[in-house]
Amino acid sequence: MALGYVRDQQAGGLPLEVTGFVGREQELQEIGALFDRARLVSLIGPGGVGKTRLALRTARAALPSFPDRACFVELSSLHDPVLLPHTVAAALGLSEQGDRDPVGLLVSYLAAKRLLLVLDTCEHLLDACAMLADLMLRMAPGVTVLATSRQPLDVPGEFVYPITPLPTDREAVQLFAERAAAVAPGFAVTDANRKDVTSVCRRLDGMPLAIELAVVRLRVLSLGDLAARLENRFQALTGGRRGAVPRHRTLQDAIDWSHDLCTPREQLLWRRLSVFAGEFDAEAAETVCGGGELPPEDVLEQLIGLVDKSVVLRIDGEQARYRLLDTLREYGAERLTQSGEEEAYRRAHFDYFAAFAERADRPFHSDRQAENLRALARWLQNFRIAMEYGTSTDDPELALRGLDLATRLWTHWIMTGRMQEGARWLELGLANVKHDCLERVEALHRLGWILMVLGQCDASEPYVLESLAMAERIGDRRGAAYATEFRGCLALFREQLAEAHRDLDEARRAFRTLRDHDGLAITCFIQTFGAALVGDVEHAWEVSGEGLRALESAPDECWTRSYCLLYRQLALWMAHEDSRAEERDRLGREALALKLAVNDRLGAAITMELLAWSAARSQRFERAAWLLGAAEAFWTRIGGARLFNVPILNAERDTAVSAARTALGDSVYGELHARGGALDLAESVAYAVQDTDVLPKPGSSNTTASTGAVSVPSTQQTAPGAAALPAPDRTTARAPGLTNRERQVAALVAEGLTNRQIAERLVVSKRTADAHVEHILNKLGLTSRTQITGLE
Repeated sequence: MALGYVRDQQAGGLPLEVTGFVGREQELQEIGALFDRARLVSLIGPGGVGKTRLALRTARAALPSFPDRACFVELSSLHDPVLLPHTVAAALGLSEQGDRDPVGLLVSYLAAKRLLLVLDTCEHLLDACAMLADLMLRMAPGVTVLATSRQPLDVPGEFVYPITPLPTDREAVQLFAERAAAVAPGFAVTDANRKDVTSVCRRLDGMPLAIELAVVRLRVLSLGDLAARLENRFQALTGGRRGAVPRHRTLQDAIDWSHDLCTPREQLLWRRLSVFAGEFDAEAAETVCGGGELPPEDVLEQLIGLVDKSVVLRIDGEQARYRLLDTLREYGAERLTQSGEEEAYRRAHFDYFAAFAERADRPFHSDRQAENLRALARWLQNFRIAMEYGTSTDDPELALRGLDLATRLWTHWIMTGRMQEGARWLELGLANVKHDCLERVEALHRLGWILMVLGQCDASEPYVLESLAMAERIGDRRGAAYATEFRGCLALFREQLAEAHRDLDEARRAFRTLRDHDGLAITCFIQTFGAALVGDVEHAWEVSGEGLRALESAPDECWTRSYCLLYRQLALWMAHEDSRAEERDRLGREALALKLAVNDRLGAAITMELLAWSAARSQRFERAAWLLGAAEAFWTRIGGARLFNVPILNAERDTAVSAARTALGDSVYGELHARGGALDLAESVAYAVQDTDVLPKPGSSNTTASTGAVSVPSTQQTAPGAAALPAPDRTTARAPGLTNRERQVAALVAEGLTNRQIAERLVVSKRTADAHVEHILNKLGLTSRTQITGLE
């Protein structure tokens, strides 16, 4: 039985519902009508009353009124109010490039939009949500805010709509019937059982979550037993009083009852799982929550039990993920605190995600890079909780590791554009670690780099110089090489090219000596940009060639390789090497395919600019127009300075825009530009890589661009130092080893045995067999037991 919704964002930026929606017709109509006269509507009610589901259904019904669609922002796992604008920006697909604060970025992006912004679960961030909503009302006239909360935001212009439980004689009965049919096939409300159903719903006061939890008991109880036990339980809980149970007490009692019906080890896992923020997977649950009375190898079986009881929601996808419903997580957290285990399992949570970040960062250039970067983004809420724990401690050892964790996420901060948030975590960590050490050296130069990319060169310089001085004091040769590299990068941003190349050459020599391929490859692509700006093709090829050779041991690496190719493309353009135009554009298409793999919108925007300029010069003006539109949309979402505000690059862009606009006319150019801007990253990359001139009409059946994996036909590089780019296969994760028992189970699956037959063969319960199969699928990154066939 599935509660809630899946998190995969679909139509209008709203999560898809995975269970049917029952009743609330009057509420839907009245809330929808409020949008005609109010731009801030708050749905207020107790936990478990159904505010989120009603908000989602209302938002979906209202989509035709909002040309720019809707954006759903889930706030339940966000604890720091300072991060609210960052979280909303991320939900909108905005990055934090440039020197604008995230609030300013939101305002500038939303000012011209007609969009519905859904803020879900505001009560624990009330002041921050109120300030943001008030700002939207004043500064973004086309934005309507729909909030869910246990109390009003108390903002001028707010319309408060109270959400009450379902009527116990009608809609609550309908909800019970639909959910019961899912857990007990064939169940239906009849004249014979209607009294018992109504009694259960009335005793639960029509609270949807309480009904959802109670219905699960029909797997083991008859309806009559359920009604009797519920009646007896609530009489005992309320001292025998037969009057209506207060709503907050009703939900608490329903959760208490669900908790009591769990096995002791399921109860143990429930409270330990509360340390996670948002989603988690089976591996994380085993590592973090295993121990003592619940060994790691037994966690999955208990997790399946909690899913069966609808305490934990399973989220289907490429790999199964899980989450506790918000109210149930709060309940588990209270129990964890009462048990005295909170500190131990918060530390276990920190240890797991700190180790995860270290694996993703060392080495950074690996065949699993794209997979690692997607994982960092997916677990961001958990990383935030871990950093909060590690940077707000008085324990010196933990503070050092907290700083190290914030530093390890440097790739995430830069690639997703969350650089201001990254800078904030690094500053918090540095404030707690003030002595000379390797961790402080690295944090200082990474913070300096982030500030450079934000355009804050003056703010960056002290951090880079302190990092270099400290590295030299303590004999940290690797740290000194990185600090020298970023000092050169700083000079490059200031157009001090001689100083820049001197430092970058020195850093390359140091990394060669240290055999640090990560540092060498990154230095090479930065220096290639410097050579490209002045059209020095020979130098650009020499430096990028060394960078590509440093990546030979990781042929599926994407990010640094794509920048080497992109800046070769730029070097050929700035040198006006039109005799190599075909090679130049091919480099761009290859770079774009790699950009898509790591969701690098900044790099994609630069590449599309260059392809657009080339198209305009070749008089392919339709292609130029939509590519410019796609790039413009990415620059807007990124929120930073277009093309780093480099005058010579912006002049090249202006020339292409003028040529395309003149050839097509303002009307046609504007239409094509807008259609390019409406594409998402996958669509725009697919059309660019396929060398498309004219986009298909919206809704056309001949749309051929693939929005999945994009590959570019391999061609022979014509210049020295080039590396072949085989199409990356990122569909299969490299699996950790299976235990002997798991190998035994896998062999039986491969023979075609069902889980029940496996259980009988191994003399274990079917649930244990289910757990082993689930574990094998998770470890191997598979989605179906049929894929286990043939494994060794």
